[in-house]
Amino acid sequence: MYEILSLIGQFGPIIVLAGTFFEGEVFAIIGGFLAYRGSYPFEMMIALAFAGSFVGDLSVFLFARFSSNHRWVARWRSRRKFAKALELVERYQAYFVIVNRYIYGLRMPGLIALGLSRISITRFVLLNLFGAALWAGIFTTVGYVFGYSIGSVFAHLQVMERGVGIVLIVIAVALAGWFAWRQWGPVFMRRARNRRGERLAPGSKRRPTDPDLR
Repeated sequence: MYEILSLIGQFGPIIVLAGTFFEGEVFAIIGGFLAYRGSYPFEMMIALAFAGSFVGDLSVFLFARFSSNHRWVARWRSRRKFAKALELVERYQAYFVIVNRYIYGLRMPGLIALGLSRISITRFVLLNLFGAALWAGIFTTVGYVFGYSIGSVFAHLQVMERGVGIVLIVIAVALAGWFAWRQWGPVFMRRARNRRGERLAPGSKRRPTDPDLR
């Protein structure tokens, strides 16, 4: 787990920028956590989360606006969530630009709906600037404030990994033994019975406890 943290720390800016470009609050929170650890300045992580979110949303919006007949856009338009996103866009156009990134599962169809709506590019850019700045500030701060708790979780996970590893080894050995017994157990049992039968074959001495001697 600490190796994962080290890897995240090494490529933190790239991870935060790329992650917020494509999706999610998790990467902005990771940026705040890296700032808490002192790996990078807090302002830098906010700026990267803002840039990734702003450029990512703008890219999808412009693609939908100028490539509305593309099969990728058509695929999204055929989904149920798109109809819901389009309805929200028509009702709350300006408001939706800001809050769309907070609605889980609606970011992509929402941006496509915005690209196909009547909102102007200038208006979208201005609202997207404000929305991305607010979003980046909130979730990067969350990662920074709860950095200690996140670090404790990773530490506990490392301890749990060892215990889980031991349990998995025990389970694996038990399952291997069980399958081996199912495969070879009957063979061994037959051989054992055959050997006992050979010992009690005609001409051999019977044990005093044999029922026929009673």
